[in-house]
Amino acid sequence: MHILPDDDAYPIRLLNLDEKPALTTSGPLDHRGIAVAIVGSREPIPEARTFARELAFDLAKQRVLIVSGGAMGIDTAAHEGALEAGGVTWCVAPNGRRHSFPEENGALFRRIETSPGSRMIWPFPDDQPKTAKTPKQRNAVLVGLARAVVVVQAHYKSGSRNAAKHARNLSRPVFVVPAAPWMRGFAGSLFELVKLGGLMLAHPSQLFRYLNLPLDPDKERWPWPSQVNLQAPEEAETDPPARPLTDDENAIVSVLSATPQHVDAVIARTGLPTSTTITALLTLSLRDVVVEGPDGFYRRKNAT
Repeated sequence: MHILPDDDAYPIRLLNLDEKPALTTSGPLDHRGIAVAIVGSREPIPEARTFARELAFDLAKQRVLIVSGGAMGIDTAAHEGALEAGGVTWCVAPNGRRHSFPEENGALFRRIETSPGSRMIWPFPDDQPKTAKTPKQRNAVLVGLARAVVVVQAHYKSGSRNAAKHARNLSRPVFVVPAAPWMRGFAGSLFELVKLGGLMLAHPSQLFRYLNLPLDPDKERWPWPSQVNLQAPEEAETDPPARPLTDDENAIVSVLSATPQHVDAVIARTGLPTSTTITALLTLSLRDVVVEGPDGFYRRKNAT
C-alpha cells in the first residue's frame, strides 16, 4: 500500500521530519505501542550479534515493536530476535519495493512481509535502487518511527552513527552498548558515548526501566546467559551514595506532579533550553525519579 504524508494513515511520529517521504508498505502501519530501533555494524563481533538478538527477543515479548534497517549483522539479528519471540518488527529499506538489499536477506524480508503485524517499509519510489545516499535518508524514517534508539556496535564511520545523529535531531534517546577502548570495531560507539552524550546501556534493565517494562528476573544477571557469578564482595554491603540532582534536574522535578505534563510545558515552566530539558528528563527517567507516559509526557514518580 502507498501512504502519503497528508494521509490519515501516515505515522504521526514521522510528521516531525524535515522531509516527509511517501511510503510504500507491505501492510498498514497500525502499531500503537512502544517502538525501539536497534542498529549496529554489518560485521559485528559474535557477542554483539547475540546481544542484539536477545534484546530484541525480550522487548518483543513485551509487545515492543522492533524497528531496524534490514542490513546484515546487527539489523538482521534484531529482526530475527523479534520474529523468534512471536513479536512484531518493521524493516525500513534503503531502496524502493522493486529492489532488494542486501540480496542475502531476501528470505528474511519475505518472512517479515508474511508475519502478522510485521512490515516492510520502502520510503523511496518503487524503482529506486540502493545508493550511497539512500541508507542515510532511510535512517531518518527508521529513527523517526522509534521512541528510543539502541546502538549495539558501531564503527567510527558507519550508518549507525548516522542513525544516532537523526535521533539527536529528533530528540530520541540514544542508548549505546559500551566496549573496551581497544576494541576498534566499537570506535563509533565510544565516540557516541564520550563525545556526543549517548546514554550508556551497561545492562538491558536500564532500557526496560526507561520504557516502564518488566524484565524477566533471570535476565537481571549479566552477561546473558549468566556463566559468571557477579555477586558483590562481602565487604560491599551498601550501594555507593547516589549522585545529587543538578540544579536543572531540581528545577524540572519542582514543576512536575502526579499529572503527566508534555515536555513543551516543562520547557515553558522552567525556562530551560530544549536540549537541556530533554537530557535532564532522560537522566531522571533512568534514575527512576520521573516516569514518561504517554510519549512526550512526564510525571514525578511517587508524587502525591
